[in-house]
Amino acid sequence: MRKCLTLFSLICSAANLAFGQTEGTLYFMNSLPQVVEANPAIMPRYKMSIGLPVISSVAAIYTNNGFTYNNLATKTNGVVTANLSNWVNSLAQQNYIQLTAQADLLRFGMRIKPRTYIMFSSTLKGYNRSMIEKGLAALLVDGTAPIVGTYSNTSPQEEAVTYLSTSMGIARQINSKFTIGGRLKYLVGINNITTESSSLVVQVSDTYQITATGDARVRSSGIASLNKSNSSVNLGDYFKNSGLGVDIGATYKLDKLTLGFSLNDIGFITWKNDTQQYTLDPASAKYTFSGIDVNKLLNNNKDYISSQLDSIQNKFKMKETSSGSYTTMLPAKAYLSGSYEIINNLSVGALFFTEAFRGRYASGMTAAVNKNFGKWVSTSLTYTVSNRSYNNIGLGVSFNVTPVQIYFVGDNLLKAPASLISDQNLNSYLNSSQLLTLRAGINIGIGWDKGAVSAQKVADQNHNPKEDNNAKVRTTLGSKPKSPTRNRKPTNKSKTNTNR
Repeated sequence: MRKCLTLFSLICSAANLAFGQTEGTLYFMNSLPQVVEANPAIMPRYKMSIGLPVISSVAAIYTNNGFTYNNLATKTNGVVTANLSNWVNSLAQQNYIQLTAQADLLRFGMRIKPRTYIMFSSTLKGYNRSMIEKGLAALLVDGTAPIVGTYSNTSPQEEAVTYLSTSMGIARQINSKFTIGGRLKYLVGINNITTESSSLVVQVSDTYQITATGDARVRSSGIASLNKSNSSVNLGDYFKNSGLGVDIGATYKLDKLTLGFSLNDIGFITWKNDTQQYTLDPASAKYTFSGIDVNKLLNNNKDYISSQLDSIQNKFKMKETSSGSYTTMLPAKAYLSGSYEIINNLSVGALFFTEAFRGRYASGMTAAVNKNFGKWVSTSLTYTVSNRSYNNIGLGVSFNVTPVQIYFVGDNLLKAPASLISDQNLNSYLNSSQLLTLRAGINIGIGWDKGAVSAQKVADQNHNPKEDNNAKVRTTLGSKPKSPTRNRKPTNKSKTNTNR
């Protein structure tokens, strides 16, 4: 069990990664049961769907609002060289990098009534984010010369979470125009690292004396025991880390225009298992560097070099203590969408989204063209702007061969085949990307729903609701209303013998 937890934590913490990102293309793929992840009021096209463990949905997201690999390195005549000055110039003031990974453990959805859809899912999720300020990168690359007589103050941050989300929800069509939906989530935290506060001040005097002062408070849960070989891992301990979350959404249809709004991941996790606190006290985490003894360096005095490094390490070694419980919030997301049906099975749409986390808001938009080829193939072609990235052409495709549905969805996919054709590899695609999202899987779907059909006006005045309030015309979902019975001449099925 410990190996499994460690492996997933390493996958989600593979790099210094940061702020969250939504999946724009997924929002327009209502052929997928997973569309409820974006808006619980959207009813998927299958009347019943089942998602098996892992194969139903595996998703990964990478975003970086600061730079691409091409900003960091250049290649000339086959030789790769670092271009650190160009890298620093390309950075934002605050650079957020993020990796998210998730996999469905179980998913079920069903339309129990023409106007009611229920949903259940259990998903393992992990994300890792960090924030690096441009000032810190400039300090590492340019040194202290630019800040002589002044100082640099930076506040790097880290956030890593792995948790299990189990949810139940319902979507209800109030009338032919208005649909609402919601999901309640029970959250079980597996492990966490969070920076509550941090500061690194580097001051350079006019005499080039350098003083560095650190101040930090970091908390963790479920991490310390994994790093101790003699400790035992009890699965039940992780259920102590619990929390709640909620998703709410609505759609409103005006003829061929459909508007949507949703708020997702409004929730928290309280961490109680294996909680530790790591601190730097600015009173002791302070080091002044007045210079080096050149003679000792020239004489290769290893003890001198080692003592200098040990002194710095001891000054900035974090103090680890056991701590009580603490609470972290989920990165909340908001969606606002509009979709217009041009002709049957062809629509265009736009999505505006934002994610809020610890006082920062990251926003973006997606424009989409959506086409269904009957019930067999559903597609979405998208363009996404997010995190200072403007070259993202996305694609979503699902092959609906009942009862099997195979799909893939991504917000920056179409540059990949171009890279393969031109360079026979994906290097140019990866090196120029700040946004990468991919979700793929296999669902089991039964009963393709053709969508809601409005009540039709009946020619007979006695059955016209606009003329007679007592009359009722049934609104159906998935099929057209039957034509009203017309007056027909009686059929004489038998002849009377009148022989006398």
